[in-house]
Amino acid sequence: MENGRPNSRRMVQLLLEGNTGYIPKGELCIADAVIRQLIPAEKPDFEVTVFFLQQMQLDIYTLLPCYPEGREGELPGRKEVAWPDLQRWTAGSPYFVFAVLDGAFEWGMRLLGLEEFFSLLRSPAALADLTAQVEKFNIYQIELLAAEGINGIILADDIAHRQGLFARPELFRQYFIPSLARQVEAVRRFDLPVFYHSDGNWMAVLADIIGAGFNGLQCLEEEAGMQVDLLRRQAGSGVCLWGHLDMQDLEAAGDPHSLAELQREIKAYAQSGPFILGTTSGLFAGMKLENLQKLYRSL
Repeated sequence: MENGRPNSRRMVQLLLEGNTGYIPKGELCIADAVIRQLIPAEKPDFEVTVFFLQQMQLDIYTLLPCYPEGREGELPGRKEVAWPDLQRWTAGSPYFVFAVLDGAFEWGMRLLGLEEFFSLLRSPAALADLTAQVEKFNIYQIELLAAEGINGIILADDIAHRQGLFARPELFRQYFIPSLARQVEAVRRFDLPVFYHSDGNWMAVLADIIGAGFNGLQCLEEEAGMQVDLLRRQAGSGVCLWGHLDMQDLEAAGDPHSLAELQREIKAYAQSGPFILGTTSGLFAGMKLENLQKLYRSL
């Protein structure tokens, strides 16, 4: 037990093994400004962030990479990536720690800009080269993170908007998803869980993503058509679903009746298969943090 609560790392592991008696809570990212809403700190450090997780009763921490500046238009060197306080999180905290790695679609938009990247999508050779570079880069990071004791990996690739995919499903099936599958295989060699994240509605390739071997799916934008009950029917009872909460839910949680409805809904989701509660976006300034805290503490 940690501060009267079950060990978060152990409870998440049990969930992923099929024990659905507990609903872990986790966020894809937490902005410094959000932490400062609860804890006055100019730049939240490890101790301050741990205290924030305790106050919110979160079970999962997601570690984001820091990339060097001044590398316009190209991937950073694989040894230039920093993982802040990695060893302290893996060895010195009770939390289940995921590391987030961006996929080739995300990197393409970041490095080239939207217009140039969408032009590149029409060049098979350039597209194959980009996906190969990102795959090699990510597998190096996966091996490094596994050696340092990371608990899981999130491969994040925002391939969709609310109405559907940014490109033809066949393009993802030919280039991006096979590369993701090889990265999943690299994670699985270390017996670690691996989740897929994308905003928007990517139902058109859901079966392909599941087929790539992911243990779980993160985000689940209900307003984009990614409802939990629909995803559960499509993905099956063995895939962990993580996310679901949006700004409207956080507003509603301030009302006792609406909070009770949310609690019933979340418990039903958790009974249908492995489920981690979180927002679809991560935590940013302007969110109703007090309402989210109330919801998390009630479950």
